[in-house]
Amino acid sequence: MNGKTGVFICPSCQAVVRSEKPLSEGLICEECSHEFGKVSSSSKGKTQIPGGSWEKGSGGVIRDLTAKKSAPILPVVVTNGPKITVKTLEQAREASVGSTGEEEMIMSDGSRTVRRRKKREKKEKNKGLLLFLGGWLCVVISVFVIFNVGKIGDSNIPNSVDNNSGPNLVDRQIITSSSPKIRKDFQLFVQLPPSGGQGQFIDRSADLSLPFSRYYQNNIFPKPESQLKAIGWNVLHLPDDGVGVESIWQDVDGHRWGALHILDKETSTWKLDWENFAPYSTQSWSEFRDELGSKEGVFRLLVRKRRTLGKKSISLSFYRAPGVFEKNDEFKSTESPELDFLTGSDLAQEFLSLWNNHQKEIDPMGSMLGRFLDPFPKTFMRITVRLGWEKNERGESVMDLKEIIGPGWFGERIIKLRENAKDTTIEEALKKPSELSDSE
Repeated sequence: MNGKTGVFICPSCQAVVRSEKPLSEGLICEECSHEFGKVSSSSKGKTQIPGGSWEKGSGGVIRDLTAKKSAPILPVVVTNGPKITVKTLEQAREASVGSTGEEEMIMSDGSRTVRRRKKREKKEKNKGLLLFLGGWLCVVISVFVIFNVGKIGDSNIPNSVDNNSGPNLVDRQIITSSSPKIRKDFQLFVQLPPSGGQGQFIDRSADLSLPFSRYYQNNIFPKPESQLKAIGWNVLHLPDDGVGVESIWQDVDGHRWGALHILDKETSTWKLDWENFAPYSTQSWSEFRDELGSKEGVFRLLVRKRRTLGKKSISLSFYRAPGVFEKNDEFKSTESPELDFLTGSDLAQEFLSLWNNHQKEIDPMGSMLGRFLDPFPKTFMRITVRLGWEKNERGESVMDLKEIIGPGWFGERIIKLRENAKDTTIEEALKKPSELSDSE
């Protein structure tokens, strides 16, 4: 490079120095005023030989080995290649957005610095996932609340003991004390085969052992295929200070079972009202309806009020009880012949009283099972009756309602309690006129 004109690099500040003078004449950097490239006149043509004299043309040179060497002077080479676009400060900053790891920043004075970008905080990273999970949680909670208030599903089942808006304080205490035993016994009862010790869990087991075995010879026991979950509780305050606890159970497929357990005062244990659970009738409904069985029997059925003829008579139809796994309302095909009654008769008056209470949701002794388990509870009502076949004046066989034993499908123990309470009420009503006449 020495002796050539052109463009040079300052060895001090690395700035570009342009000059028409040769390097040997010496150059001065305009940036840092550093002088470089000039050859000292005292050394022209002479070199000092160590330990000798100055001689012209001598090949020796005195070297200062302790001096700091200057950086080499490099020429700036201009090529004809593609031009490099120089970015402005703002463009360089914008280009750095979105980059990862280290990034080069251009300062306002044109200098450059390298900054290590901080990683995003974990909260910011997981923000999308948290929002997604939170949304799904809100959906699940909303559906759960809607089911509880009865806006979805077949019925609004009473709240369980775990919900504060359920039964009153006394009933809650009864449920709390009785539910562990009832849960354990009922789960065992439904899992055992009918001949495998189920009788130990039912009320009046000694009296019902023979009807129990005969019933399941002709009927399939509705055994659940999965663990049952109690989804509703209710307390019945029976006559003569009796207490019963109703429960509704559901499997994973949505099939439901209803149970009523009665407190046996003699043994202080809770027993299943099996006649209500089955429901038990003294003979097969299909055989009786076709006049193939006995001429008379006690049945737990569904009843429907068909019509009122000019307010002078009513017409009723009876149906067998629907099964737990029954589909498509198959029970409707088991309809009895229509039974007509004059509205002034005792049986018609008794039935109308029960029917009107049912329409007003005044359930027998506060029972919830019929209303929350039976299909179309406004159209059909549970009832226990005594039916028989009779000959009419033309010699034709007609089904006859002989007695309304009671509303619902309660077993014999509760039926007797109800009858005793009814008899006591009648006796008290008969005593009042005589008491009044004696006082007068």
